[in-house]
Amino acid sequence: MKEYDVVVIGGGPAGGQVARNLSKKGYKVALVDRNKTFFDNNFSSAGMTLAPLSEFNLPESIIGSYWKDITIQCTEKAYDWLGDGNKGVVLDFGKLREFLGEETLKNNGEVYLGHKYIKKEVTENGVFIDLLDSNTSKTKTLKTKLLVDATGPLRKVMYDSKEAQPKMDLGSGTEYLIEIDQETYDKFKEKLVFFLGHKWAIKGYSWIFPMENKILKVGAGKTHLKSNNQENTDKTTKKITEQIIEEYIQPKEYRLLDVHGGVVRYSVGLKDIFYKNKVFAVGDAVSAINPRGGEGIRYAMQSADLACKYINEYLVKGTTNFDDYRKKWRGRKLFKWKLSEISSRRMYSKYSDKQVENRVQFFHNNFSTDVLVDSLFNFKYNQMIYRIFQFLFLKIKFLFKKERF
Repeated sequence: MKEYDVVVIGGGPAGGQVARNLSKKGYKVALVDRNKTFFDNNFSSAGMTLAPLSEFNLPESIIGSYWKDITIQCTEKAYDWLGDGNKGVVLDFGKLREFLGEETLKNNGEVYLGHKYIKKEVTENGVFIDLLDSNTSKTKTLKTKLLVDATGPLRKVMYDSKEAQPKMDLGSGTEYLIEIDQETYDKFKEKLVFFLGHKWAIKGYSWIFPMENKILKVGAGKTHLKSNNQENTDKTTKKITEQIIEEYIQPKEYRLLDVHGGVVRYSVGLKDIFYKNKVFAVGDAVSAINPRGGEGIRYAMQSADLACKYINEYLVKGTTNFDDYRKKWRGRKLFKWKLSEISSRRMYSKYSDKQVENRVQFFHNNFSTDVLVDSLFNFKYNQMIYRIFQFLFLKIKFLFKKERF
C-alpha cells in the first residue's frame, strides 16, 4: 500500500492545480483520474480572458486560439462588440489537463490514469481509498493524510452514495469539435459567438469558439429551470448544436472530430460542504462555476489555490481553521454569484424572445467591449449598474418634464 500526504481524485483544472501546487512544495501527492488519458472526455469549451494565463503561469502550448471580438446572436439580430486587440484565449482543455499532470510528475508526484474511485474509509491514522484499475480490473488501496474531491458536479468523494446534498440547480450541455473549410473558418476566427433566444438555445445559451486553424468548438447548454416564456420544444442540446452548424455556420464541408458533454450541478447560494473529516472539495464540487457561465476553469483553479493554503498549513502545523476555507471563498464570490443567479434565471427562464433582444440591444448601445468582457467573464457589474441607473434617471427626468408641459 502506497502512502501519500495528499491524494486528489479528479484530474480536471481544479484537481490538477491542487496536485501541481502541493507537489511543488515537496509533498508526496497522487493525482487520480478515471480516464485513461487526459484527452478523454474533453468536456470544456475553455474560453477565458487573458488574465488566467499569468495568474496561473500557463504556457502558450495549451492555447487553441486567441479572440478579440464578441458576437451575441439573438433570434432576430446579431450584435457585435469589436476589440482593439486580443481579449482572451480558448484553451485546449486536454492539453491543460495534461500540462497540470506533467507538472505534478515533474515535481515527483504520481499520476494514476484509468483509475476509478470506489470508496473511502476515514480513520484516526489517515484516509484509505479504494481504486479500480481499468487496465487490470483489480482494486488497489492508497493511504493519505488528506483527500481532495475534484470530481466536479458528481461530488463522489465528499458525499457518500446515499448522503443528502444541498439543493442544486441543474444544467446540461453538448459540444461538437468540428474541422471545416478555410473560408468558413476565417469568418469565425478571433471571435466568440454566443446565442440567446428560443431559436438558438433552450433555457440557456449556445456558442461557437475558434480553436487552431480550421477547428471550431460548437455547443449548447441548457438549464433545467422552470420556464415562464420558453416555447415547448422537442429540441435537445445536440439538435441545437447541429442546427447552428448547418444553418448558422453553413460550412462547405465539415468533419466531426469529437462529441462531448456533461451535467453541471450548482448549489444555490454556495451551500456546499467545503471540508469534512479529512476531505477537501475544490472546483465544481464546491460550485466554483458561476451560474451564468464564463471562465469556469479560472474559478476552479482559484478554489484549488485557496484550498492549498489550508492544506499546506495543516501538513506543516498539524492543524488549521478548516471552516475558514469556506468562509473565504463565499466572502469572495457569494455576492457576485447571487447576482448572477438572479440574472441567469431571468434571461434563461423568464424572458421572452423580445425581452432578450431588447436587453442585448440595450447592452450593445450603452457598453463597450471591455465592459461586456468584464460582465461576461469577471462578473464585474459596477459600470453596468451605474449606467443603468443613469439611464433610468434620465428617463424619469424626461417623463417628469413631459408631464409638466
